Amino acid sequence: MFSQEKARKIITPLTYLKCLACSTINSRPFRDGDYIFKEVEEKCPKCGSDKMKIVGIYVKEEAKKRSKSRL
Repeated sequence: MFSQEKARKIITPLTYLKCLACSTINSRPFRDGDYIFKEVEEKCPKCGSDKMKIVGIYVKEEAKKRSKSRL
């Protein structure tokens, strides 16, 4: 009678951080309180500096698979 609803997936945004010393960009899961241009004290994986700036917050878009119907 009713069509089944697709289970909703929990969307987890990613926070992109840029090191202020070496300009390396890496990502981590979003945390409450994150906003663009916020300076955070997190360790850079490349140079070890503890000053990074949030440069972006994004949600990865999953590739949609399209099924081809045959005529």
